[in-house]
Amino acid sequence: MLVRVAALLTTLGVLIIPLCFGCGALGLEDTEPHTENYTVSENAQVTLLNGDLSGDIGVETWGKDYVEVTWTKSTSWGEDELSKADVEVTESPGGLEIKTKLQDKNAKLSVNYDIKLPRTALLAKVTAGDGNINITGTSGHTVIVAKFGSISAKNTAGYMDITAEKGKIRLEGTTGGAKLTTTESPIEVVDADGDIEATNSNGGITISDCKGDMTLETYKGSINVSNLQGCVSLAKTNNAPINITGATTVGVVETSSADVVAEISSIGASGTTITVNAGSISLRLSNDINADIELKTLSGDIITHSFGGITTSGDTAKGYLKGTVGSGGNKIYVETTKGNIDLFRLETTP
Repeated sequence: MLVRVAALLTTLGVLIIPLCFGCGALGLEDTEPHTENYTVSENAQVTLLNGDLSGDIGVETWGKDYVEVTWTKSTSWGEDELSKADVEVTESPGGLEIKTKLQDKNAKLSVNYDIKLPRTALLAKVTAGDGNINITGTSGHTVIVAKFGSISAKNTAGYMDITAEKGKIRLEGTTGGAKLTTTESPIEVVDADGDIEATNSNGGITISDCKGDMTLETYKGSINVSNLQGCVSLAKTNNAPINITGATTVGVVETSSADVVAEISSIGASGTTITVNAGSISLRLSNDINADIELKTLSGDIITHSFGGITTSGDTAKGYLKGTVGSGGNKIYVETTKGNIDLFRLETTP
């Protein structure tokens, strides 16, 4: 029996060795980076379409008056695979299109791009499959789409319409506003100027040190806003906390089984509405706010924490407070089904 096992292992060893050598033949193949330059007119629209292919894309501006396009093709399926995709550049009056064209729909390769634009050019659109996109210093109304990679835009000017199927989206130092959509990764916006609409499925949303109005909605992820010169028009999520500190105004805040913290320095014309299914709410108002206020908890306590300047109405009772802050004004409505409501002045810490 032992002899038979040994013979079998010997046979398998003979078979395995050639297979391993075959694997070694599938090493990474790279072409040398290929660079071409193109002269474009002022305000020319530049488009980069990498289709469903893998590959990282970097686009930035520089001080020269022409576009520099550098691409590199890579594969782990042998050198012949590299010929299954070409890069086509089409020049037109007021435009430049850079496109990866497949010769075989089953091609197994990636194409990386490094593009430099003159500051007078406008970035119109960028698409990628499985690859990261990094945009720096560009301008124009820009559409960016990535299937599986992350997208980053830094110090750009102009409206950004960004969709990442599964990757993270991050804006930093941008102006002009943005619409941001992803599914399973975070959205982060830092030091941006402009209205932001951010939609997520299973990731958190973070906004910090920004100016503009924010519409933030995620199905399953936390929402955090800090130091906002503007309005949180909507902050909505499920089973995750919402934390808003340093906002000018807050419109509608909704979550289910989690806590909410909201700091507000003024009340907008549409008022403030905060609703939680099962969680506590901490509401912190500036000293100079004038508002009508209504607080309701079906199972919990309302604690005012020596909150000065509030006048309650006659129907105030346990779990319910109605009245005015200061001289009254636009309405604050806060409700939780199960949890406490804590009311503070901004300078007062819990």
